Amino acid sequence: MTLKEPPAKRGENYPLLRKSLAILAASYLGPEGFGNEQTGLRAWPAPLLEAVRRGELEGIHWSLVSASDPSRFARMDLMCRLGLMAAELLDAGFDTMPGARRERVGVCVETFTGSLDTDVRFLQTPRPSLFAYTLPSTLVGEVCIRYRLKGPVLCLVSPDGAGNSALAEAADWLQQNDADACICLGCEALDRGIAEAAGLPDHLRLRDWHACAVLVGQQEGNPREKPLTAGSLAEICLRLSRIYAVGGR
Repeated sequence: MTLKEPPAKRGENYPLLRKSLAILAASYLGPEGFGNEQTGLRAWPAPLLEAVRRGELEGIHWSLVSASDPSRFARMDLMCRLGLMAAELLDAGFDTMPGARRERVGVCVETFTGSLDTDVRFLQTPRPSLFAYTLPSTLVGEVCIRYRLKGPVLCLVSPDGAGNSALAEAADWLQQNDADACICLGCEALDRGIAEAAGLPDHLRLRDWHACAVLVGQQEGNPREKPLTAGSLAEICLRLSRIYAVGGR
C-alpha cells in the first residue's frame, strides 16, 4: 500500500487531526524490561536477564504476561510471540469487549527486520510448521485471532521500522471512520545467536530488539488516555511506561 505522504511529514500532523485522537493504552518489551503505562517496566526474571540483554530471546514465554492458555503461543515464531505479548500487555479488555466493538478495531504492524529470524531458521531446517511464519504479516493474523478483531489490517515493512507509518495509517482509519480503534504494533525480533550464525551484516545482526504496542482511539475521558504525538513507536511506548506508571505525572 502506498502512503499518501512521506511518513515523517504525516507524523508531524497528528496535532492537526480533525478528530481528537489519543493513546488509550501502551506496552513495551525490550532489553530494559516489559510492562505498560499502568504497571511500569518490570525487570526480566534473573534466569533470563543476561540472555535478553544479549539479544538471545528464546527463553521469553507467554506466562510472563498472561495466565491464559499458552498452547497457540508454543508453535509461533519469535516475531509472533513477542508481538502477541506486546498486544496482551496492553490489557485493553479485548476478551470482554462486545463483538460489535471488536469488528471496529484494526491492527497495523510496522517492522524493519520482519520475519528474517524465521526465514533464516527455515533455510537452516525447512519445516512446514515454520513456513507459515516466513511472512511478517502472520503477526497481524495471530493478533486478530487471539482477540477476535475484524477491523482493517495492514503490515508495513519500512526502512527504519520506527512506527510512524503505522501510527499515521491508524489515524487515517479513524479519521475516515473505517475503525473506532487500532492496535499499532512495532516488532524487531531477530535473535542475536541466529543472526550471528547466519553471518548477517552488522546493521541487522546488532539491531536492538523490541516489541511495542499502542491502542489508538478517540478521546473519551478515560484516565489511561495520553496524547497522540509523533516519534518512534518504541520510544513512545517506553516513555509512557516509564513516566506515567505507578505514581507518575
